[in-house]
This record gives sequence, structure tokens and C-alpha cells, in this order.
Amino acid sequence: MLRTVPVSLLPLVVAVAPAQSSVVVPAALEALPGDAALSLPLRWSHGVLQVRIDNGLLPAALTGQTITGLHLRRPAFLGEPVYPTLQRTLTVRGGFQPAIAAQLSVARTQNHPANLSVLFGPAPVAVGATAANGASAVGADLLHITFSQPLPVVTGSLFLEFETGDAPLQIEPTHWVDAVWIESGIENGYVVTVGDGSCTTRTEPTELRWDDTVGPHFGGSLKFVVSGAPPTVAGSSGLVVHWIGIDPQSEPPGPTHLGFGASIGVADPALAACYWWAPLTVTWGGSTDAAGRIRTSVPLAGPGTLGLRLGVQAAWLDESRPGLPYSVSNGLVLVMGGFGIGGQCGTVFFPAGATTSPWLPFLGQMPVLRLDY
Repeated sequence: MLRTVPVSLLPLVVAVAPAQSSVVVPAALEALPGDAALSLPLRWSHGVLQVRIDNGLLPAALTGQTITGLHLRRPAFLGEPVYPTLQRTLTVRGGFQPAIAAQLSVARTQNHPANLSVLFGPAPVAVGATAANGASAVGADLLHITFSQPLPVVTGSLFLEFETGDAPLQIEPTHWVDAVWIESGIENGYVVTVGDGSCTTRTEPTELRWDDTVGPHFGGSLKFVVSGAPPTVAGSSGLVVHWIGIDPQSEPPGPTHLGFGASIGVADPALAACYWWAPLTVTWGGSTDAAGRIRTSVPLAGPGTLGLRLGVQAAWLDESRPGLPYSVSNGLVLVMGGFGIGGQCGTVFFPAGATTSPWLPFLGQMPVLRLDY
């Protein structure tokens, strides 16, 4: 359950210019990938996904507008494979209601707003292929649906229901949908991976990962693990350096920042396929263990700015390179405790033709949506 520019068989799904304006919900994920993935509405051939988003999570730009369509995108996880073409019979319903996300139930019809409308379909939709994930911050669009019945924005929570109608239930290995899930709405900070760690002369990627069971927050520690570097043995130093900086996406290029997602080829043409993700403000280093890994912990004492973004990256000394002697990891973007979703969204899954979900609602979970208006 957890985990396209499209072409439609009907003129209701378009692959031409987007609507005049659009917003991403949650707004913080406009330039960042989600931390989760959902199997509906594309990976499962038969089922229903219900999403409720509290009014406080909706961008102010939607006030008084009419939602004319939406986009869903694929995840951007490290190593995410090629997604082939896919066809689904889709129906999208929606409306606004006083009930909030925390009041979602396992009963499908009980969750429906009184003004529920069919916004699209049922109609067969052909979803285009997307390439394997590379050094991109967000995944490509899987789906862009233009509503046949636009949805006016009114007071209350936004409710969306996605139904796939291709029985019997079959599950594809791909076509996950990018999503965010802050479990139970508890906000301990948020970590996303950018880039793929392929800037290496070794056969395995140089991978930088978050190494804690809770997200980054002030008063705790930032914990990382790097894998894919050479082990520290005789004749090899196994040296790994890390660096961290504030606001990696908005920090302008300069002496300590090539630019978020910029090619390192500007410093060494041999590293043109390597990418820079974090301002070089604070650095530290150490040596790998016998498996080529290194774990580090950086304490963050005292209070700080909730929602502050930090970029982190690592590199290991690669003496086989004639120019800049480094192989470089993917990056991490840390959003410090207080991402701003909390319990303001929720998701419920109904496999096949079920009217009662076998799972409790997932508070703090939703697909990343781009809403046209």
C-alpha cells in the first residue's frame, strides 16, 4: 500500500500547457520530494484512495478560486527504476466538508461530503513512461487530470476520492505516487534525499542516509551514515568529509555553494555528472570502517527555528581521479522539527471493491498534489 506527461484516451486528460495557475499541497514540497509513496491510484488496478486535507493546510492562493485539475508525480527515491506505460480507468470525486482529517473513518461512504461531485471520469487514462530517477529534487509528473466538473473552493476541508476501476485487483511493481507521511501527525522534522550518489569510481553508489528513528529537531542530534566508500585499510585512508549549510535551495551560488543541484563540472569537467546539494558552511571528517561506512553525530543544543532547512553532503578521498580527487554522495535536505502538516491531512485505502477499509486512517499522510485553478 505504502511505499507520466500523460496521454488520454478521452480529451479530459491533457498533455498540453498547464492551467493558468497552480499550487502544491503541502506547499513545502514544491521543490522537495516526499518521504513516502502510495500505491493508489495507479499501482493498484482496483481500489479507492480517499484524502482529506484541512483548510489550514491549503495555500491562501486557493481562497475564492475554482480547482480545475490536479497533478500527481512519481517518487524520487534513490534507485527508483523506469516506470513503463500504464492504463487505468479512473474516477475522481471531490468536495468540501466541515469534518477534519482526524475524523476520517474506515467507512467509505461515511467519509463523503454532502456536496460530493464527480470531477472526472470514469474514463480510461493512458499514463506515459518515466525515466529512472536521477539527480532531480522531485519526480516527474505521472498524471495530469483536467476536471470535467471544476470544484469551487469553499470553507472547510478538501476531500478527494480516487477510484481505479480495473477489476480484478492486480498490483504493478511500479507506478508509486509521491507522498508525505508524518506518522500520526507527530512532527519530529523531515529528511529528503536529493541526487543519487552515482558520482563514484566504485561499483556501488556513495550513499548518505539519515541514521535515526526520529527526524531532525533542535535539542537532539543530526545522525548520518555514509556507505559505498573504500574501507580504511593499509594503503587507503578511507577519509570521508561531510559538509552542511543553511537554506540550500535559496542560497545563491558563491565561493562555498555551487548552487542547489548544480553540476560540479564547473570546478572540474571530469565531474560534470556529479551534483552539489549543500552550502559548505561547516565541515567535519573521519575514516570508514572495514565495510566502507562511517557514522557521525552532530549535536544541536537548545532551541532553533522550526522549519529551518539544512543541506548536507559527503565525499570521500578518491586518489584515482586526476583532477579533484573526490567521489561525491547524494545530498540530504533536513527540515527541522515543525514541518507544518501535523494532523491536518489523512488518507484511507479501500482495496478492490471494499466499502470498509481493513486499515485505520493514516493521519499525517497524503499524496503530493499540484492543484490547478
